[in-house]
Amino acid sequence: MVRLARMRARLLRAWDNLRPTIRRDNVARFIVAVALAFALWAWVEATNDPETQRTISNIPVIPANLPPSLVVTSELPTVTVRIQGAQSRVQALESGAIQATVDLGDVTEPGMYTRRVQVELPARLRLREVIPPEVTLQIDRLAERADVPVEVTIANELPPNLELVSTQADPQTATIRGPEQRVNQVARVTAPIQITGQTEIVRESVALVPVDENGITVPGITVEPSTANVTVQLRIRGQVRRVIPSIVGADRLAPGYELAGPPTVFPTDEVVVEGPESALAAIPYLTTTPIDVSGWSESRILWDVPIDTSRLPAGVRVDPPTVNVSIQIRRAEESRTLQGIPVTPMNVRPGTTAELSPATVDLDLSGPSDLLDRLDPAEILVFVDVENADAGVYQLPVRVTLPPGVRFERVTPAVVQVTVRTPTTPVPSPSP
Repeated sequence: MVRLARMRARLLRAWDNLRPTIRRDNVARFIVAVALAFALWAWVEATNDPETQRTISNIPVIPANLPPSLVVTSELPTVTVRIQGAQSRVQALESGAIQATVDLGDVTEPGMYTRRVQVELPARLRLREVIPPEVTLQIDRLAERADVPVEVTIANELPPNLELVSTQADPQTATIRGPEQRVNQVARVTAPIQITGQTEIVRESVALVPVDENGITVPGITVEPSTANVTVQLRIRGQVRRVIPSIVGADRLAPGYELAGPPTVFPTDEVVVEGPESALAAIPYLTTTPIDVSGWSESRILWDVPIDTSRLPAGVRVDPPTVNVSIQIRRAEESRTLQGIPVTPMNVRPGTTAELSPATVDLDLSGPSDLLDRLDPAEILVFVDVENADAGVYQLPVRVTLPPGVRFERVTPAVVQVTVRTPTTPVPSPSP
């Protein structure tokens, strides 16, 4: 209000000064009249529409002048602007009328670039501040890859009574375009289709999706064509049983060897047997075709061992028709007892002696027969650790060290009595 009063006083003083001139000169009268009218308008405008400020957030920053061979891969930032102007104009302003840009005309290579944000406002509005004043963008080169395979995928779980027979996509390949780094991530293009209620043939046009090796969608990629015509062949399953096949022949090892454990089937231990209910009822078990292990001397894994289907009824199907088999073998083991093995005292303190009772023990050993046959008693160390004990009587455990491949089962006795003595030194008689 003080500012408006001062403006009014200045206008009145100007009028008093110009009044004599206006009376003498018609042109001057016109000019003064226009100036006064403008001043009056400004005074009224300022009185009814004072200046104000406003802060507007989330204004998107638009890249400008980027060469067509490059593309922005980072998320486009937003800025907050503070503007000033007549209250009516500021309040009526919509955020869409504000344009924030960054000039990327000098960018020629991929990389990270920081540029100042440029803001354009409608007429008669003034920019006070931009927050942040600069933004950083990731720039990548545009790339294209043709002949990317199209893979049909079932987007939902099939009902238990249905099975997938075949899938087909038309076209079988697609072209992808986008930032070079993301294009390189694409392993294939999928055509995901939902199976809802169909039981035989499904034909549908589905959108193509670029994915990486893990099946995760790669964003920012354009696929051409964007859709594919997909055909899915289904069939209704018969009755199903899950059977663990028995492995035939794995126990027929050469002499001197034995199974280290039951043979296993992997990655799953079951196969699916499908067919008429009456036929399945007549199948008590399944077996593999015979495996010849007669010449084996070490564990092995056999891949794709066929299931024996020679005696299966007609109309019965086994899935999978082969299994992987792991057979763990080892040399056959036996037990042996060694009697009267001397026990050695270890770590006896200098100046002392150690007496053991009993001084020998019996050892129960186990291991491959050939190793036990070649075992030299000199390779066996049976001892007690006196641990530099002072003179006295101790009950100490017997410890055993054996060659590799031979296992210690039992020592009898497990504890022996150790008497540590300090030898008595004769005292010389005094001289006469």
